[in-house]
Amino acid sequence: MGEKRDFKIVINGKGSWFSPYGEVTHPGVKRYFQSILEKRENGLVLDNGRQQVEVVAKGFIFFVEAIREREYEGKPWIWLVINDGTEEPLNPESLVTLRDNSIICSIKGGKFKAKFTLSAYWQLVEHVVEENGKFFLKMGDMLIPLREEGNG
Repeated sequence: MGEKRDFKIVINGKGSWFSPYGEVTHPGVKRYFQSILEKRENGLVLDNGRQQVEVVAKGFIFFVEAIREREYEGKPWIWLVINDGTEEPLNPESLVTLRDNSIICSIKGGKFKAKFTLSAYWQLVEHVVEENGKFFLKMGDMLIPLREEGNG
């Protein structure tokens, strides 16, 4: 394993990254950091194979910036456009509505949570239907119940 660095990277509640030298603002550097981020038993670590840096997240690291409608396994599906430049199919069972009405879901094989930006939220809402006071995500002919924080 690589050398452990003594300093930490901090991610604030708005998704901004800070090193001991100041805010990390370059989009390419942030995407690189997201690509080498690992979740371990003792927390988050940036690991490039040579060095490891502890990461302290005070909020979300990943954000869903947009959604796309595309097939997945032969069915109509929602794909997530994530702020690290990647896209992946939505795991609809991982969607959760938080108390502030924002929406989060699991990404990266369930390793991380991502919060929907306001524009992605409104795109997703176009696929939500209400039946008998309950809300469902509609994808093709599937209706997936939306869970609320603390319920389910």
